[in-house]
Amino acid sequence: MRTFLSLAFRNIFRSRRRTAMMLLVVAGGVSALLLAGGYFSYIFWGFRETTIRNGLGHLQIFNARSFDHDETRVLENGLTSYENIRTVVQATPHVTGVAPRIEFYGMVSNGQKSGTYMGTAVVPAAERKMHFVPDVLKGRWFNLEGSESEVIVGAGLARSMNVKPGDGLTLLAVTADGALNGIDVDVVGVITTHFKELDDRLLQMTLPAAQRLLQTDRVTKLVVGLDKTENTQAVRAVLASRLAGSEPKVILKDWQELSPMYKQIVLMFGGILAFMGVIIFFMVVMSSSNTMMMAMFERTREVGTMLAMGTPRAWVVGLFVLEGALTGVLGAAAGLLAGNGIAALLNRAHIQLPPPPGNSTGFPLRIFHVPEYMVLASILVVLTLAAASIPPAWRASRLKVVEALSHV
Repeated sequence: MRTFLSLAFRNIFRSRRRTAMMLLVVAGGVSALLLAGGYFSYIFWGFRETTIRNGLGHLQIFNARSFDHDETRVLENGLTSYENIRTVVQATPHVTGVAPRIEFYGMVSNGQKSGTYMGTAVVPAAERKMHFVPDVLKGRWFNLEGSESEVIVGAGLARSMNVKPGDGLTLLAVTADGALNGIDVDVVGVITTHFKELDDRLLQMTLPAAQRLLQTDRVTKLVVGLDKTENTQAVRAVLASRLAGSEPKVILKDWQELSPMYKQIVLMFGGILAFMGVIIFFMVVMSSSNTMMMAMFERTREVGTMLAMGTPRAWVVGLFVLEGALTGVLGAAAGLLAGNGIAALLNRAHIQLPPPPGNSTGFPLRIFHVPEYMVLASILVVLTLAAASIPPAWRASRLKVVEALSHV
């Protein structure tokens, strides 16, 4: 077997120029797959973590009525006695924090102009503990205590209302009893979520201020933060069992359920990556098949000599296939080195890409080193070249000895 392997290895480098061109094509294909796969992996990871860290959290806990009963009054389906639930959740392993929130809509006025806002009431200490603090463009975010008169506005809403830190606003909202209530607040900061539509309406305030405005002691939901995103399903299962008998009955939603756009993006880019893989696979197969067919024609007399000396035809097929597989191994190794090297250089270059549709800021070009893609690309290339060598190998083994020896 060692002699057979040595013969196949020497045959690969008979025509060094042709072998170099073939290895260049194979290595280029592997590098392209690694770079594309690593870039898409970074996009998936970045979008996932950004979605979670923008305040969505890993899990959210709602009153079960929220999904099968429409509200006729503000927070009618909100969580009551949420502190008891919060205590149970906080004691669960891998949970880093639990933040109660109220989400509502209302009217905002600067004395000269009015508009609508999407209010989010938070507990500053809980939000900061889970690193849910958004990017502050001007001023500051809430202090840990959080004054009831302080609000944070999105960049778009601040521009629309022509306000800056230090200015005052009047907030109006419908209370839980159906009455209209209003409070005066002070703007202490301008933030961005990097989503323009959200920045145009976002207004954050402290939970006590929102409960005073809405005249309620309920909250919309509890947002749960974990130490790692990978622990989401395990923690969800534990919490489901611990909260099974809670009152009111609650329901848990994970970040994927709350962000259907993530699944759509993964499916879209996964399809693009698969399409690129098919094209690269086709290019490698066609190039390698043509090169091996040329090599077979050049070695026709050699094959005839081998057959004349009694070499089994199966051995001839095996030799060609082994040469193809070895070429795939060398090409995969070169592609892994080139792909990882290019990825490292691009990561060190700190290239900034333009903002995608719907975002207000760009993002860095990063490429992850994904071992699964490396193994998959290597195996695919080796199998591809081995399969591509079968037609010329079969044709060589079917040659007639006399015709092969007389071939010029």
